[in-house]
Order: sequence, then structure tokens, then C-alpha cells
Amino acid sequence: MATKSQRKATRTHRRRAAVRGLVRVEVQAPRKDAGLIRTLAEALRGRTEEAEALRSALAKAVMAPELKTAFDVFGSELPDDVFAGVFDQRSADVLNYCQTKKPA
Repeated sequence: MATKSQRKATRTHRRRAAVRGLVRVEVQAPRKDAGLIRTLAEALRGRTEEAEALRSALAKAVMAPELKTAFDVFGSELPDDVFAGVFDQRSADVLNYCQTKKPA
């Protein structure tokens, strides 16, 4: 059991860290990754350009999977001539509709 002075020291240390914008995080990881995680945490605590670069790279790799464009989602391996005229008809319909409507 911690003594009163130890508890006070811990509380003061955590309060100072919070003022600096730090939070305490506990993770469970394989033993082989513990050193890596400690090193990452130490690097991210810094306000250097290296910390920002590391933060950005980690966020891209882990937090935000590669965003897909509309072409990635709806794209096709088919040749362009398969789609000839398909989108032109819809565009013409929209254009005609917009031209016939009068502003309110």
C-alpha cells in the first residue's frame, strides 16, 4: 500500500501532466511489442516535427483506411465504349429540366 506522501506525489505528477495536455493510457499488447509501444509513446509526447510526422503516418496507416474515390467504388474494367451514350442521356434530361423551370 502506498503511503500518503506517495499518493500525493502521484496525484501531483498526474495533475501536472494533465496541464501539459497529456493523458494516461493503459494498453495490453504482446510482450514483443511492449518496447515498440513505449518508444512510440515517448516520441509522440514530443512537440517536434518528427513527432508530427510520426503521428500523421500512424493516423494514415491505422485510423483512416485509404479513402476510395467514386471511380474506385463505381469504376469498371469494361472498355469506355460500353458506356457510350449512357451518361449523355441522363445529362441531357437534367439540362432540359433545369432550362424549363423558372426561378421562383
